[in-house]
Amino acid sequence: MLINTLFLAISSSIDSLGIGITYGIKNTKISYIGKIILFLVSFVISLLSINFGVLIKNIFTDVLANTIGSLIFIFMGILICFQVSTDFDHSNSIEPKEALFLGLALSLDSFCIGIGGCFIGINSILFPIFIASFQFIFLNLGNFLGRKLNKLSFLPSNMWSTISGFLLITIGIAKFIF
Repeated sequence: MLINTLFLAISSSIDSLGIGITYGIKNTKISYIGKIILFLVSFVISLLSINFGVLIKNIFTDVLANTIGSLIFIFMGILICFQVSTDFDHSNSIEPKEALFLGLALSLDSFCIGIGGCFIGINSILFPIFIASFQFIFLNLGNFLGRKLNKLSFLPSNMWSTISGFLLITIGIAKFIF
């Protein structure tokens, strides 16, 4: 259960690394308040998803719940491969309003993953903590790396979203088969 929770939190959050790298390459900074907002939004959205998932799980049989969870992972994996976020006012700084939007965008996949995760038995206490922490860490690490890799701006901006999406598709297929 802990391994599933950790793996799903990482796969859900790894696109934050790519977004951070993209912002770093573009020399876009994330304000301190913006980072706090991102953490809190990620935490609250994933916590809500767990509660919603538990409610849904109590309605369906185990087989149907497993199938629904698998399909959610596959569907979200496909959607995440095409996820995009941006600096709206082109100020090269992610301010609180933009951080709120970015946090919501990054957390949409976490919401569905949290619901699907309930069907396969993730840890409902650790998942929101892991999601918020990994998104915070990956976004900051990505921003730092992006600044260092500024001259290598030929990296595809959707690379991390694609990796995250394929991980979720793989989890969904594996859970459906096994």
